[in-house]
Amino acid sequence: MSEEPLNRKDDLEQDVRDTADDTENSLDEAGDKIKAGAKAVANKIKDPDKDMGTEYDKEKIKEEAKDI
Repeated sequence: MSEEPLNRKDDLEQDVRDTADDTENSLDEAGDKIKAGAKAVANKIKDPDKDMGTEYDKEKIKEEAKDI
């Protein structure tokens, strides 16, 4: 068998980097959702006739656009 030995340390380091990237992305998404929700509530308080879901969707799009 002429296979090279597995380099588990490199594999582990890559897994840690991948997990850190996934966690960072998840936290960014959660932060955007929280900001959008807070802004939607503020808009609803200012104008009670506004639809909360629509306001949330608008604010979420704005938050996502900031990340680009």
